[in-house]
Amino acid sequence: MARDFYEFGPFRLDPHGRRLLRNGLPVALTPKVFDTLLVLVEHNGRSLNRSDLIAKIWPETAVGEHNLNQCIAVLRKVLDDTPRQPNYIATLPGRGYSFVAEVRQTGDKAGSQSQLAPESEPPIGVLSAPPASAHEPVSFYAATNGVFGKWASYAAALLAILLLIGAVPLASKLRSTYFAPIPRSVSVLPFDDLGSSSESERRYLANGLTQELTAELARLQGLKVVVGRFSPPTVSASAARAALDPILTGSSLHVESLLKGSVRQSGAQYRIAVQLIRSRDGRELWSGVYTADVSDIPSVEEQIVHHTADALSLPWSASIDEQWARRHIENPEAHDLYLQARYLWSKRDADSMRRSVELFQEAIAKDPSYARAYAGLADSYGVMAVNGQMPTAKSIPLAREASAKALQLDPTLAEPHATLGLLKFEFDWDFAGAQEEFSRCLALNPGYATGHHWAGLNFIAMGKFESADAELRKAQELDPLSPMISEGLFENYYAWHHFDEAIQTIRALIARNPTEYAPFSWAIGASYVAKGMYPEAEVIYRDQVERSPEDVNLMRLAYLQALEGNRAAARATLERIERKPDPMVGPDSFAKVHLALGDTDTAIAYLQQEYREHSPSVTNMRDDPEFAPLHGDPRFQQLLHDILSKNDLTNASNR
Repeated sequence: MARDFYEFGPFRLDPHGRRLLRNGLPVALTPKVFDTLLVLVEHNGRSLNRSDLIAKIWPETAVGEHNLNQCIAVLRKVLDDTPRQPNYIATLPGRGYSFVAEVRQTGDKAGSQSQLAPESEPPIGVLSAPPASAHEPVSFYAATNGVFGKWASYAAALLAILLLIGAVPLASKLRSTYFAPIPRSVSVLPFDDLGSSSESERRYLANGLTQELTAELARLQGLKVVVGRFSPPTVSASAARAALDPILTGSSLHVESLLKGSVRQSGAQYRIAVQLIRSRDGRELWSGVYTADVSDIPSVEEQIVHHTADALSLPWSASIDEQWARRHIENPEAHDLYLQARYLWSKRDADSMRRSVELFQEAIAKDPSYARAYAGLADSYGVMAVNGQMPTAKSIPLAREASAKALQLDPTLAEPHATLGLLKFEFDWDFAGAQEEFSRCLALNPGYATGHHWAGLNFIAMGKFESADAELRKAQELDPLSPMISEGLFENYYAWHHFDEAIQTIRALIARNPTEYAPFSWAIGASYVAKGMYPEAEVIYRDQVERSPEDVNLMRLAYLQALEGNRAAARATLERIERKPDPMVGPDSFAKVHLALGDTDTAIAYLQQEYREHSPSVTNMRDDPEFAPLHGDPRFQQLLHDILSKNDLTNASNR
């Protein structure tokens, strides 16, 4: 009996047998993921909104869009597809999806009549386990039958003969041709601090191990490393770790394996336990326990990276040994100070940043050849400059000096290039020069999420929004739970004037933890203002003021009040804050309120002040919708020309 198949690219979809083949080899899919693919393929070339897709895939069950999004994410991984440049599944912003590949419908004689669906369906977004182990290719004897099964057997026999007679090169070529490659990916989950006190003085060590192992594993060729943050918990962090489900965690982070660990202090000794887990079934691939004092921590880190590489069958080259030798630390106390400084740097508040500078400097005093301490010092000065926590006249030269010293000591470090790029686009407005630094950074460490993040922000300043989207999504792929990267995606959509996508991005962030991320709701309010939805924006802005009556929130509300015609209230807030300026309220905020009140001259004066002060926010003036009324003003156009002319970007925009 004949039956129909769908063919696209190297794939063949068998609706009757409920299976997907790639180059003749079966691909494991859960039933709902298979159903999603079938519906898309059957409607290829047509737009399908999310509600219609959900109704077809779950006809008798009430589910949310999250389930559909998970199925789409799994399919893209299986098809080696990407939402930015889709070959198969295209996202229709605000609507749904469309299958865009050319589909050929063919007929064939029926083979097996069996259904390949598993007896019980795994969680949405989790692939069914293939018959081989996690690190072995799919066997030729996978569940196949008929003619293909015979030829698979013959091919396997031929490989065995070739190996027996020593024809290894040809056998290897055949193996690479017929065996689908399995991507190597790992996420380093936050190490647990098992100190006796909730205020453990050594908490920084657990944080430092997490960050350093993430950075060093990212240097291994052929390995994708995803930052394994825990979403801000509603329960304690230790309870979240105890409840960790490796299958669900691995699926949400889209990684093959998870590296988890803990640190416990006993006197001067530390007990460091590490476990590498295969995420598709929770099986332990490797584990180790190390007892060390502070001086042995760098050696323990190297051993963990080496054992992880072995467990994942990754090559360990001589160049990696050279990098470790270059990073050899003469003084273990310097490394301990470095970890403390990095822990404080990650907090970002002004007091922690100032203390991080002191600790980096102490580490350098202990070991003047410690390149990473200089790189950390540059990061601290750079962030303090951007956040207004130190005068830029002082912080920027110090950041550049520390970056240069770090690269002099270790030219293979990626982080100093990222810091130099940040300074070039934020303060020099040298976007082309900044992009060169980010390119150097990412050539040295393609897995450095911060490098992709800052490169994306630089593209926003250049008006290259599609390039910004690509970089920011790569950053999010490497660090899925970073709120700052989500905010970067919002900034790009906002400058791109894709306000619905901007709102959706922040809503998704807040949904992860409404209490922790509620302050980000100002971004939704700004998008509402840009869409002319003033009542909706006012609800958000008033809620922000009620939660935190800081001047920056009051100024946003004053701007909206001026637009709505409540000029008296807007002017009262403006005049009060102008009499006693808040360092967190920049000249651009004053300019916006004056502009909404109709005082264009004063608005321009504030923007000229911002230009003279070389404020980072001037790079966003051209594409900020709140400055749209100034686009016809020659003084505003002159400011834009002065900012952008050195990059030949005066007219650059792909909105």
